Amino acid sequence: MATLHFPGGSADGKPDETDLMRRIQSGDHTALDEALTRYWAPLVRYAQGFLHSRDAAEDAAQEAFVRLWKGRGEWTPTGSLQGYLYRILRNHLLNERRAQRVRARWHERVLRREIKRPPTPLEMTEGGELADAVREALEQLPPRRREVFTLIRFHGFSYGEVAETLGISPQTVANHMSAALSALRTRLAPFLPCPDRPHLRVLPGREDTG
Repeated sequence: MATLHFPGGSADGKPDETDLMRRIQSGDHTALDEALTRYWAPLVRYAQGFLHSRDAAEDAAQEAFVRLWKGRGEWTPTGSLQGYLYRILRNHLLNERRAQRVRARWHERVLRREIKRPPTPLEMTEGGELADAVREALEQLPPRRREVFTLIRFHGFSYGEVAETLGISPQTVANHMSAALSALRTRLAPFLPCPDRPHLRVLPGREDTG
């Protein structure tokens, strides 16, 4: 296998996904490099949502591309290459999470103690406090709901793409997104300057199912 290079951005030109995957299936290393250029950065960001570590996220993304290459003969053109990569990465991350169950539970207990008391207005600053509050509010969402919200809000997935990636229906995706937005509005209410302001400007994502 050729040496993999891991760039930090995405390519200007985006080749057709089906053609790109067929080239990967045929053993074309340049096609793999194109996929790396296109998907490396968003996959790392997605993995960071699970791992909270840039280095660990990069290792996980690298593993996803290694598995894509090794299992390239198993792919069938019934979905997007992007969705296929996210499924590979997600399965890897879930396996890692199960292997580290004890540490994950300890981390969750620590987080709950740290964010038990909401910040008062006097403790808030214009910068980092709101970002911290958003992060902590996301941590309190159920794992699947947080994952749906992250894919739509931060990775630009449509409801249909999330449904394909997670193996659930578009309606279930919509239900999770609605519940996530409601929970975030409630948890971030103390940061609002006055009651008549919108609670939270978060885009619900593209609702098409394609």
